Amino acid sequence: MKSERFWKLLAISVVLLVAAGVAAAVNLTSLDSDESMDAPSSHVDKYPKMSTEVAAKIPESGIAPSAELMTVNIYLDTNKTEDLEELQNHTAEILRIKGGRIVAKIYTSEIVDIADLPFVSYMDTPLQAQLFPNVAVSETEGGGKDSRMSTEVADSIPPSGTAPPDKLMIVNIYLSENKTEDIETLSNYTTEILSLKESRMVAKIYAGEILGIANLPFVSYMDTPLKAQLFSDAAVGKGVKCINADKQHTLGTTGKCVKVAIVDFGFANYTICQEEGKLPQNITVKSFRADGDITGGGKIHGTACAEIFHAVAPDAELYLISYDGYAYQLEEIVDYLISEEVDIVSHSAGGTAGRFDGTDYNCWIIDNAVFKHGIIWVNAAGNCAQRHWEGIFNDADGDGYHEFPDGELGQMFCAEEGDFVKLILSWNEQWGYATQDYDLYVVDSSGSEVVAKSEDPQNGSFGHIPVEGVGFLAPYTDCFYIVIANYSATKPVHFELYSWYQDLDCKVEASSLCVEATALGSITAGAVTCEDCETLEPYSSRGPTNDGRLKPDYVGPDCVSTCAYSSYPFCGTSAATPHVAGALALWLSYIKQCYPGPKNNQYGYGLPNFGG
Repeated sequence: MKSERFWKLLAISVVLLVAAGVAAAVNLTSLDSDESMDAPSSHVDKYPKMSTEVAAKIPESGIAPSAELMTVNIYLDTNKTEDLEELQNHTAEILRIKGGRIVAKIYTSEIVDIADLPFVSYMDTPLQAQLFPNVAVSETEGGGKDSRMSTEVADSIPPSGTAPPDKLMIVNIYLSENKTEDIETLSNYTTEILSLKESRMVAKIYAGEILGIANLPFVSYMDTPLKAQLFSDAAVGKGVKCINADKQHTLGTTGKCVKVAIVDFGFANYTICQEEGKLPQNITVKSFRADGDITGGGKIHGTACAEIFHAVAPDAELYLISYDGYAYQLEEIVDYLISEEVDIVSHSAGGTAGRFDGTDYNCWIIDNAVFKHGIIWVNAAGNCAQRHWEGIFNDADGDGYHEFPDGELGQMFCAEEGDFVKLILSWNEQWGYATQDYDLYVVDSSGSEVVAKSEDPQNGSFGHIPVEGVGFLAPYTDCFYIVIANYSATKPVHFELYSWYQDLDCKVEASSLCVEATALGSITAGAVTCEDCETLEPYSSRGPTNDGRLKPDYVGPDCVSTCAYSSYPFCGTSAATPHVAGALALWLSYIKQCYPGPKNNQYGYGLPNFGG
């Protein structure tokens, strides 16, 4: 019945919109006729070099230059020094340059200028995951898709008539060339360049600089950096007993001689837990966040993970490492951990946009740490079993919209007013040069209002990725529908859809892993209840990976009590992961203590001694 009502009301609303002459703005009727399947006419033409998100950040004409910073990806056609120098004049900070992509901070007022640079191919915002971001995705005026930037970057552009916002954001800025003069030009639009690697700059910018950067001739594209998601709903002793770690303690195996890093988004109140004896006094603390804040703005998630690990392996040397969830920061973290000779990483976070076959960029970072430097990497599987759907684009009636099982046009989820909704849609296509253009919409239960949309371009330009995503606050309590539209795709693709916070009506539990959990070198942890230590939690993400490998590798107990969460249980694969990491630390500690070491060219590690 819900499906019938949705179809009927959506049809009525589309007819009314067409009659009113605003179908192009909503852009849900563009696929109802063969004529509308031709070259893009509404959501690409206005800003062809930036994503919807970046374009939405462009200040409208007539308002004072905006002081809002944002982080974007800028894709460059060429990688010349002079182009980078020019681009620097439009950025507040270049965060990273890699190949033809720059991640940079820019002011939204610079978006158009960066996009107009002749060597800039496209702009979008780097993909990133957040726990509870205070973000609402607004619809772009005119419904225009900007091939220079992602939807997220475009949506950060201040609207006309508003005072200059001071909102900072982190963006990838991709350059057509990596020229010194372009970097210098781009630096004028950014508050801080966080990374500059090849042709990609990661920078902090004010939202008001988005158009200025987008208009720079050497800026190809801008987006927000990919960011991982923390896997915990809120939610130690029971866990220690579940894996029999307490028995190992009585035998003298407690994690000695092992260095372990808890890599997370924040470690708020860790000093309080130290005072209560839940964490050791000697801890190495380091932040790779853009603001340098080890607490991550007050997040206690990492502190709870560290507590669990310490309970399992109390004598291990502990590192608390915080970051914003961006890939470029994860690379820096791995380099640091290698220099510190860290043995094990416990990472209770992950991304939900990618290929999920072990070939994604964050998987490469993990595999580099594991196979080249011998680090043991334990990663949460994810809490997405009830919040994941996958399938091949199906349009039996030829109306341009995907038909979910049972012929439903929309995938339903329910949310209360003010709830944050985050949806990520990705598909199997070449990353960075995507050509199959699909769009993502969220419609209310009446079918009369599009409450969120993502219309990033995928036309083969450098920087175009097969991803669409929306993040918004539910405007009212309702059951909403997720709609996938074919904008200009010529062949069906295999979709992966993730909802961060709401369960999906039509879910697929299989292959619901986060990106990092699919890495070849990752030891992936699922979650079982600590009550019986064997019942799989319903939300624990399942395998296999998209290339057919079995996952997860182990499970750990969750829903345990911690100092950090006080009276609330700590549930999810986030809590399971440090249990598994702690168990591996006990094993490694035992092995190390059985050898006299250090290694030399005569005896190696020496004669094994398992007598203690």
